[in-house]
Amino acid sequence: MEGAYDEIISDNPFFIQLKNEYSNVFQHCISQSWIICVPRIGSLNTRVFTVEDFCAHVLVPSDELPETHYSTLTEKQVSVANKVITLEVTKGLPLQSHILFEETFYTEDYIKYKVWCVESPLEPNAKLDNTVTKDCLLSINDCIDLLWTQAAGRQVLDQIEQNIQSFIKKHSTLPTAIAPLRDAVSELYTQCLQSTLQNRRLREKCKTSKHLLENIKLSVESYMQHLLFDLLFKPICTICAYEDSHLNKKIRNMSDIQLRDLDIKKELYHAVPKAKQILSKIDTYNTVLEKVLCLKQALNAINKIDDSNNIVLLTADDLLPVFVFLLIKSGLPNWYSQLKYMKEFRFSGVGKGDGDESDFLITTLEAVIEHIQSGALAGPPNPESYYYESDLTEDNLNTSKRRGSLTESISTCDTNGREETLEYIFDLIKANNSEQVQILLEKNQKHLNSIQHERNALKFNALDNMDNDDDDDDDDDSDTEIYQKLCHPLCNCKKCCSKISKNLLKTSPTVSSRDSHGLTPLHVASVHGKASVVEILIDIGAQINATDLNECTPLHYAASRGHQNALLLLLHSGASINKENIDKNTPLHMAVNNGHLNCVKALIYFAEHGRKKLKINCTNEVGNTPLHLASKWGYEGIAKLLIENGAEPSIQNRNNKTAFDYAHNLKILQVLKSSTPSLYEYIHITSTDIKTLNCKTDNPVTLKLNHLKIKNNEANNASKTVENLKRIERILQAISYGDVKLACFYMNINYENYANAKSTINKNPSCHPLCECQFCKKTHQTISDFDVNFTDSNGFTALHYASRYGLDELCNILVLNKSNVNACNKKGQTPLHLAAINNKTVVISCLLDNGANINALDLSGNTPLHDASEMGNIGATKVLLNYGPNITLLNGSQKSAIDVAKEKLHLTVIDLIEKYANKINIHNPV
Repeated sequence: MEGAYDEIISDNPFFIQLKNEYSNVFQHCISQSWIICVPRIGSLNTRVFTVEDFCAHVLVPSDELPETHYSTLTEKQVSVANKVITLEVTKGLPLQSHILFEETFYTEDYIKYKVWCVESPLEPNAKLDNTVTKDCLLSINDCIDLLWTQAAGRQVLDQIEQNIQSFIKKHSTLPTAIAPLRDAVSELYTQCLQSTLQNRRLREKCKTSKHLLENIKLSVESYMQHLLFDLLFKPICTICAYEDSHLNKKIRNMSDIQLRDLDIKKELYHAVPKAKQILSKIDTYNTVLEKVLCLKQALNAINKIDDSNNIVLLTADDLLPVFVFLLIKSGLPNWYSQLKYMKEFRFSGVGKGDGDESDFLITTLEAVIEHIQSGALAGPPNPESYYYESDLTEDNLNTSKRRGSLTESISTCDTNGREETLEYIFDLIKANNSEQVQILLEKNQKHLNSIQHERNALKFNALDNMDNDDDDDDDDDSDTEIYQKLCHPLCNCKKCCSKISKNLLKTSPTVSSRDSHGLTPLHVASVHGKASVVEILIDIGAQINATDLNECTPLHYAASRGHQNALLLLLHSGASINKENIDKNTPLHMAVNNGHLNCVKALIYFAEHGRKKLKINCTNEVGNTPLHLASKWGYEGIAKLLIENGAEPSIQNRNNKTAFDYAHNLKILQVLKSSTPSLYEYIHITSTDIKTLNCKTDNPVTLKLNHLKIKNNEANNASKTVENLKRIERILQAISYGDVKLACFYMNINYENYANAKSTINKNPSCHPLCECQFCKKTHQTISDFDVNFTDSNGFTALHYASRYGLDELCNILVLNKSNVNACNKKGQTPLHLAAINNKTVVISCLLDNGANINALDLSGNTPLHDASEMGNIGATKVLLNYGPNITLLNGSQKSAIDVAKEKLHLTVIDLIEKYANKINIHNPV
């Protein structure tokens, strides 16, 4: 049959209902050898059918021309030619449907009957779902289904794949600018669309339906983007690296922003979490279609619903502030790249005018990004704390509107004035009025000290008067008078405390006072970067390492806000450089996360010159090092600085991600790759280091030295093991990114020698495989001092990873360096298992040619053929079968490879194994 469309007929709801609910009709069709037509899944929009529906799909052969002419049980005349069914109807044009494929079934009594899977129903009154609108295409799967069904097979999809393969061969390196990159992909899109419309069926349908043509264009574009995404999006991120990193710096410094700060309506608050969750998934989609739909769904989640459950569309003024908030809170590191991808590589929507909804959504995203980039949300050049207003100056200080604080909430009507409140001190700090801050805080501290001294003196005098029997009646009459009014001289009840120290409730804040967030004046000065105020506060006794409710010190805030001068003042005054907050973030984490290169430099250089130990590879609560954050947000300069000072890119966080995994553009990846392995020094005890002694075996000094040597050897061995583990991590990371040269460098293998030897061997092959002449030895010499069979904590060797990622060149190098081709990881998997799982056909051949066990069993009892069958890897299955595996082996679930393929419905794999079984005359019971 034409095409390659396939589905499981036994799962078709039309066929199931015919067999189960109309078994009499079904059995009669079988006994008469009539043909049953089953509309493909998706061509009917109902699952409730009448007997007339089924009768219209049963074809009875005519007596004269049984191969081409039929009649239905509803007495309609049908003809079949070139796999097209034509149904004669009384009015209008004949109804046609394409035969997608034919399948032969057998009953329990071995009676044969035929079933045709047809493209559309054969009943004119059937409930068809022929309306193909743009809204139907909601995913890449919808696009593939449209191209497959409308073209009656996957030949169109195959042609698009061939065009893309030719494009990749032609452009081994993609352009490094947006315009030429867009032009190259646009040319590819034109070629794919032209080859698609060469399909006669599609071309005829598109002539009669403009809607269908638009959807075909969108489907071709989406399928092309889906296949090309991994190759295309990385260069886009690299081109937009500068814009992304600057946008990330703006966003990270506004991470404390709240809904009320953007004047978002309170009735929209409830919808924000869901919209944020939807928008955060935009990075998981490969096509422009899906990304734009993600934007649409996020905005629709914000729309209000009235009492009648109708959606009330909001105005742009209502939506845009929410969109800004969602963008800031989404946590995506490449918004600018996402915008460029959607804007520049959306070819099917070009020239549609202002009515295009997708264009409106993309323009909205662009406006939001430009608004954030402009700095309009950040206030003054230096970002400020969420808790405080940032536009205060000495001129507008007295008229500024102030929010309530803990100090105001506990104040009484006896408060003397504004100067008595902590918030007023904070306002002075923000206005950089250092002299007034110093005067007020020193005065308040003296006042507090005098009150405390007075209270202690009064209590002491009262006790003394009780013991002296009123000998000094004329002295301290006022004190005695006060204490005559108390319950007793040491009473601490509320009434007595009020009598003794009424002024205590009026006491103004000091340098140690805190607000409801636990912030001291030094915190506020650090938040706003007021270096002169910071210096004064330190001089009058502020606590350098005081923490707020989030356990952040002033140094945390100075680092996160990018205030280098305040940060250096705090460091020189003894601030803890490695202090962790509640999320285990150090000041270095916070400076890196917000992109403040100047503060990162200050922390590193202060630690270096002040002989402080800065934990450059410290991890926070989720296991991220500062280098993780620099890599994620694309801060190229910061990443380079961290690596130069010992940052390790191979450290994994709690999600088993390294800095390499977070690199979203080639520039930051190149910086990470520039890190060289650490050089380890070994301490050797030589004879010149030890004084000459009368060394007899029983000499206590000799025994002690021997014992020390043994301990040193043990320590060196342990140290060497740790070094090897670190080294293998670097090697496996390099392999995972396909960097063969870097992996060879880590393993001390001279890659250039191997490449030269390979070319020499191609020109001048060895005398014979076992030749030991000098020429052959030289061409095969790739010996490394590193044990290439060393494993990581999960038992993976370098060959495991090279096989997993399909690096056949590296596999050959490792085999030449005596890598064990049958090494097992903790799951019992050999490199051949991983190559089969990931469908790496060239690597499979390489491993098998070098002695890999084709029937190796992992801990689950699976052979490589089991794994290939389970994944449906056709290429891997073909290669494995060429090397003669044992297909009768059963895994831990007592299933053979063909059983696994049947369970997963991988039809091509089943066919390959069955043909192989027939070839070697092995009967496989079903």
